[in-house]
Amino acid sequence: MKAIRNHVSGRLSDLDREVVHAVPPGGNWRDLPAAFNSRRIEQIRRSAAAGEGSRSTYYGRLRADRPSYTISTYFNRPGNGCFIHPSAPRLITVREAARLQGFRDSFVFEGRGRAPFIQVGNAVPPLMVYQLARILPKGGFVDLFAGAGGMSTGFQEAGHELLLAVDHDKACVQTLRSNGHAPDRAAQMDLSSASGIADAVARIRDRSSSLDLLVGGPPCQGFSTAGKNLTSDPRNRLVNAFLEVITEVLPTRVIMENVAALAFRRSRPVFDAILQRLEGLGYSTSTAILHAEGYGVPQLRRRLFVSASLEGVPEWPTPSFSILDPAQRSSQPRETSGSDRPALTVGDAIGDLPFEAANSPEVEMPYGKPPSSLFQQWARGEIDTDSLVDNPNAMAEMDLQLAV
Repeated sequence: MKAIRNHVSGRLSDLDREVVHAVPPGGNWRDLPAAFNSRRIEQIRRSAAAGEGSRSTYYGRLRADRPSYTISTYFNRPGNGCFIHPSAPRLITVREAARLQGFRDSFVFEGRGRAPFIQVGNAVPPLMVYQLARILPKGGFVDLFAGAGGMSTGFQEAGHELLLAVDHDKACVQTLRSNGHAPDRAAQMDLSSASGIADAVARIRDRSSSLDLLVGGPPCQGFSTAGKNLTSDPRNRLVNAFLEVITEVLPTRVIMENVAALAFRRSRPVFDAILQRLEGLGYSTSTAILHAEGYGVPQLRRRLFVSASLEGVPEWPTPSFSILDPAQRSSQPRETSGSDRPALTVGDAIGDLPFEAANSPEVEMPYGKPPSSLFQQWARGEIDTDSLVDNPNAMAEMDLQLAV
């Protein structure tokens, strides 16, 4: 890669610019003056004072020496997360967020306005998926609720053959096609209706009489702690659509991804029903909550995975990097904090990208600096994924390369 696309950030209001200039690396809304003229900030202060949550990432600035916080779909504005660039007077760009999600620079996001931001924020980190995919028997797979293609990308890089990727969003389908998926294998379909499910089943059967693998991340907004966590959210029914397709085609293996909150509290009955449905179809199941930073993703992001198989469920991949503040230890592949290799940081991820953002997504920007980390080399396509995640001496070798 000689240049990058999608290096655009959200527009800042005059008030936002004041925030960006006032908040230091690692800081947040608490670093703003007490008299800061913003109703939003006043609301956050009252909420925190009432014990309704610290909102510790709101109006936050990233630190270069730590992984980022979870990248949501709202990184185009500062008030709903920690999305201010570590040193530049702006928010992180789509390209920077994509790197923090574990996408290479060659992956292009299509669509206008907020579409690329939504695609990146909703994506499953392909770098993490790759490490799961490579331990499964290789074969043809179908990706439902594919979004921008994080799951598809990880499985394809691990040697699996994509037969069909489905999403209802036009911009997502454009992104899939721009990144090498043939039009007949990247389909815009609505799985919220019986007719949409029937169409998907028919297309899958056209591709394969015996499907090796079905993967998917049904929309999770109704289960997410980032939202209102309403079990009545109509988007939750799309999990049932996923199960309906499984019932019809009976793939040998299934991988489902979702927010960790699905397995806890109010959502637990839904999760138990999913497992019971799969087991009633003859599947053995296993679940895990994977920490993205443990798999080389420079971001603190926890995701729930369900593995189901008619032929025996394999072990979950062991983390290659340290896990920061492990949560739900009993739901992790092993009850440790992961490897001794330090988690990758924001600086490791985006330190070579241009300081200035581009004026539009289509503008190609030259790199700001030579690569200074193995992750940056990986993102540029200069090394393969195994060289990034498997070599325990990788960091020392990179230091030697830089010294030369």
